[in-house]
Amino acid sequence: MSKLRNKIAIVTGGAGGIGRAYALRLAQLGADVAIIDIDLDVAAKFGEALTAATVMDEVRALGGRSTGLQADLSDRKQAIAAIEQAVKDLGRIDILINNAGGATTSIERSRPSEVSLEDTEKLFAINFYSMMHCCQAAAPYLRKQGGAVVNIVTNAMDRTPGGGRLAMYGAAKAAVLQYTRSMAVELGPDGVRVNCISPGIIESARVKAQAAARNLGTEAQAKANPLRRLGTPEDCAGVMEFLVTDLSRYVTGECVRVSGGATL
Repeated sequence: MSKLRNKIAIVTGGAGGIGRAYALRLAQLGADVAIIDIDLDVAAKFGEALTAATVMDEVRALGGRSTGLQADLSDRKQAIAAIEQAVKDLGRIDILINNAGGATTSIERSRPSEVSLEDTEKLFAINFYSMMHCCQAAAPYLRKQGGAVVNIVTNAMDRTPGGGRLAMYGAAKAAVLQYTRSMAVELGPDGVRVNCISPGIIESARVKAQAAARNLGTEAQAKANPLRRLGTPEDCAGVMEFLVTDLSRYVTGECVRVSGGATL
């Protein structure tokens, strides 16, 4: 498992959940990993059991170097400072996984005719602007030797929840997808590939903890899926592995759905 030996990766939102799965898979593949998160202790808040004190320690236990940086990536200055500090700590950037984000506002007030400007601005800040800030900060480093960027979108772009809910979350992620395509065209000549992962309902620790309150990750949703199960963080990590290694060396500007066929 040395596909990424001597590579340096940054995972945003990597202190728990799907982001943690990305970080550990990268470490298993031989990479050194920087974790940037708004809360480096987020795993404990959702009852996620780690094999060491922190995700950074888990990476080190797998043989890689790791650094943890706490930052609000929707703030441009904090995002740039975090990327630059990760480079100082680990040497350069070969891989950027923009995992930070989520549907963090109320589902009940998320229909397009009623969603508030406050919620809209918050969703674009944490899902689009955080990604853009990190991409722009990392681009000069990636251009030096080539590399890979993986942005995270959502199946909510493909299928609209009942009543048109999650409208601005889907819109923010659609913006991420278009930005990804544009960046793939811009950075392709420099040997940088830029792609997206589009997860369906993934049984992360956060989803499990909030399932009842948000009606998300239910047995009925699993049974409605062609593969008759919900996704796991490791399902997403497998696709991430494909997109950051030479397995996808001629793939850029694409979006891979990890939904068990839920959008078919």
